[in-house]
Formats: sequence, structure tokens, C-alpha cells
Amino acid sequence: MTVSSLAVLSRTFQNTNDIGAKAVQADATMVIEGFEDMMLLCKQFPWGVATSGGVVEYFGPLGQKMGQPGQVKTMQEGPIQIYETRKNHAGEFLKNLIAAGGEFNCTVYAGRPDDYTKKEDYKKCMLVMDTPDRDWENDMQTFVLAGTMTFHWFGNQ
Repeated sequence: MTVSSLAVLSRTFQNTNDIGAKAVQADATMVIEGFEDMMLLCKQFPWGVATSGGVVEYFGPLGQKMGQPGQVKTMQEGPIQIYETRKNHAGEFLKNLIAAGGEFNCTVYAGRPDDYTKKEDYKKCMLVMDTPDRDWENDMQTFVLAGTMTFHWFGNQ
């Protein structure tokens, strides 16, 4: 590790703070069309990010391996967790979702729907939930349904 001068550290500190306050993971909300009450039960959900879908490899002269970015990744996925209630609201939501075709659209907000800095629309979202494990000895933890959410995101284009 380098030992930097106080002047260098002071400039770095100022530059970092000039960029602005850092986003906090929990400062976000997901609202599912037709299931607006579920936003109060979402513990975790994926956040779309603009990225290449991968690297296209090819070979150049003299067998040199080269690469270029692939098509933009518009189908993304990530973990989702939903709190279950004693009245089985999350389980009923999942059954109703299957009855409606298994897909939904939603909007994610950096903030709350009534006070946000950014919002993104997700299309044709699908949930694949893991089978939950009920533990009779664990009386200190909430019951959470966990799984993977796949969605299509186009950066609001």
C-alpha cells in the first residue's frame, strides 16, 4: 500500500464528495402492475444496468485472439426476495401471477413512487422461486420467498 501525502488525500476526498452522495441499496422500490400492494413486501429485487451481452471473440492475423463487445444485454436477471405474511399474501400473489400468464410489467424507482430520482420500466418479467424451507426451530427470522427474476430492460427507450 502506498503512503500518500495529506495534500493528495485531501484532493481525493474532495473529488469523491464532489461527485455526490452515494446511493444506498435500500433506497429503492419495485411496483408491479396490478399488484401495487406487493411493493411493501419486496425485500430484494434486481436493478437493470447497461452492459454488453458479452464479448465476441475472433482471430486476426498470425492467430492473434481479438474481441469486440456483443449486442447490448436487454434480458437481465437477478435475485428477488419477498416477505411472506401470516395470511399468505406472497403465495397468493404467485398463484395469481401464474393464473394471469406468468408474466408482469413493473417499474423500479430509486426512491419511492411519490419521491424518486430515477425510475425504470421492466417488461415481460418472470419469477422462478426457490422452494422455501420452513424451520420449526427458527422462531427469530421472518419467512422469505426467494428466487430469480428475469426481465427485459431497455433503459426506458
